Amino acid sequence: MKKAAFLTAYLSYTILFSVTLFCAIFYGHTFFVLLTALELCLPAFSYVLSKYCFFHLDPTLEFRPLVTDKGETAYLTVKIKNPVQIPFASALITLSFHSGFYGGTREETHILSLRARFDNPLTFPVVLTKSGLYEASITQLQGYDYLHLFRFKKALDLHAQIRVFPNTQPAEERHEALYSEGFDEFEESSKSGNVSSNVTDIREYQPGDRLQKIHWKLSSKIDKLMVKENESTSTNEFFLLMELFQPKEEDCGENEDLRNALDHSLDEAWSLALELIQAGEIFTFAIYSLPLEDFIMSIIRSKEDLENAFTESYYQPSYDVEDLGMEIYEKSGMNKGTLLHVTHKGVMDVPSEI
Repeated sequence: MKKAAFLTAYLSYTILFSVTLFCAIFYGHTFFVLLTALELCLPAFSYVLSKYCFFHLDPTLEFRPLVTDKGETAYLTVKIKNPVQIPFASALITLSFHSGFYGGTREETHILSLRARFDNPLTFPVVLTKSGLYEASITQLQGYDYLHLFRFKKALDLHAQIRVFPNTQPAEERHEALYSEGFDEFEESSKSGNVSSNVTDIREYQPGDRLQKIHWKLSSKIDKLMVKENESTSTNEFFLLMELFQPKEEDCGENEDLRNALDHSLDEAWSLALELIQAGEIFTFAIYSLPLEDFIMSIIRSKEDLENAFTESYYQPSYDVEDLGMEIYEKSGMNKGTLLHVTHKGVMDVPSEI
């Protein structure tokens, strides 16, 4: 296509110049002689002016906002600032969209006419239907002179990223594994993997303390909220293990659940993690990293911690072995309290042996 356009431009110019030259020779008229001279100089003028303008172009690339929820509209803006007083007729950019989390690259090519002394913005609305880290990039800017006889190239290194988080909320029916801790001293949960604690100290209530820790009997007597400090005799830590399982395209067939397996896991983990945060739990979020051949673990105390942990997971490749993270976890012999195993099928709590 590009070669055809160049051939057409060269052929058109050659024919026009030949006709004008023939008229100048045949008729010997001053007008045709001057027109022939002008056409002879046009390619040089077109080359010099276009090249000068092209290499002064200043492109930028940005996403707004930088963080969004799945299904929301974001905007990718390409600006090619032309600071000189000469308009540029034809600039060509190729936008690449990529997600290392899911793999695959999509490209779009756009041809722009750039006004003189103007930013020349071009904005694309983007709706991302899966959670992850997405990157748009432009690695080369091309341009053509006014006669379309010459092509210019300039290497670029422009990148813009956007983080997309799930928009799921905690389920209406609370996950029963998260609410089995007793309220009184020396009370032990009937479910394995949860806590039994001894009271080691009593102190005054502070904002952020869990209501379950309030010593209600003592508080009612002294008319002041008092909190129990506990020493655990077992573990109450929740260990949320999210699988990065995504089958190969050929293995998914027409099964939409498999095609969206990784995105389903993200939704499930996000919902459960928010439930833990709202319950005041401090827990461990973990994924298995193929490149590192180890678990990446983050302590989660707030939604901001959760966003950071998800972002870190977005940089990891998925794997096509179902429950690989769980398999490695069991082989490692780790004992992390109540294990919450999150897959595309949902949440499965696996109490640790004590």
